[in-house]
Amino acid sequence: MTSRTADLILLILASQNIFAQKSTGPRGIEIRVFPDQAAKATHHVAAYFRENQTDPDPVFPPASTPAGFMSPAVFVIMGLLALIHIAIEMTGTRWEHILTYGSSGMYIFQGETFRAVTALLLHSDTAHLLGNLAGMFFFAGPVIRLSGYGSGPFFVLFAGTSGNLINAGFHGSALLSIGASTAVMGAAGGLAAFQMIRRGPLRRRDRILPLIAGATLMAFLSHGENTDVWAHVFGFLCGVVAGMFFFPFISICRFRLREPLALAVTLAILMLAVTSNLVK
Repeated sequence: MTSRTADLILLILASQNIFAQKSTGPRGIEIRVFPDQAAKATHHVAAYFRENQTDPDPVFPPASTPAGFMSPAVFVIMGLLALIHIAIEMTGTRWEHILTYGSSGMYIFQGETFRAVTALLLHSDTAHLLGNLAGMFFFAGPVIRLSGYGSGPFFVLFAGTSGNLINAGFHGSALLSIGASTAVMGAAGGLAAFQMIRRGPLRRRDRILPLIAGATLMAFLSHGENTDVWAHVFGFLCGVVAGMFFFPFISICRFRLREPLALAVTLAILMLAVTSNLVK
């Protein structure tokens, strides 16, 4: 049992004038009572949990949640985005790249689906880039820490790409959308999904709170003259839905080559998307 559950049991027994002590034994935390009160203590504890329908421990215990945002993989992603932006600015071909690789329903549904991926790599100016780099650090970083250096980037790319595809279909026009913010919001949605899963069964009323908090944060960060709000919304929703399946899956899918394979698939998707315009 957890320390919190043990403290609750001590409180239950104290209310029934049963003396008990909490100790740590070979099997973990234990509650000890006098032998002549064992049956009475068991009865009252069982009755309390039966009447109050107390939920079991979360799917992901707090100890499994890493602290902080530091991850070598997220710094590599941030560096890659910065290098792409600097290279484009140095060559003076920003608008050419936006027209060629930006996300638009008109082009995507003509077969240029690679744009849903490549649009994540482009930024309109330095301020746009810096904002998304900060978002990657604060949202994608924890996702990578929770899942792995390969699975995490794959999830962020999947959520961002899915958000761009849905957004392109929603607009269905020549409106070009660029920026990693769709992937950033996808990562935020993934974190909301992770917190929802940790809260246990669906009957818990507070399970929806992480979703509300994430949606509020998304709305707060979706201001700006040229912000594609719908891209943020769809990215966040894709992150939530994908996260509900992704985190339980990686918790049971554990093998040595999982992260290298996931990283290889992520890099392959990026390379195929970038080169698709060259070979079409």
